[in-house]
Amino acid sequence: MPKPPYWLPWLGPLLAAGVGAAVGEYGLGGGFWTVLVAALVCGFAPIVGYRVWVWRVRRRG
Repeated sequence: MPKPPYWLPWLGPLLAAGVGAAVGEYGLGGGFWTVLVAALVCGFAPIVGYRVWVWRVRRRG
């Protein structure tokens, strides 16, 4: 399994801003809490994905 790209966690803020803006403008009613939850989930997804990827690579040895 290849190592994860080092820049993957840095996509979090960019994804959070993009998804928050898209949800606020186009979907799901665009309420404050809806936008906040969508931005937080999508903002932390690359960070969590990176950590899981690193954990799996190290676990395989």
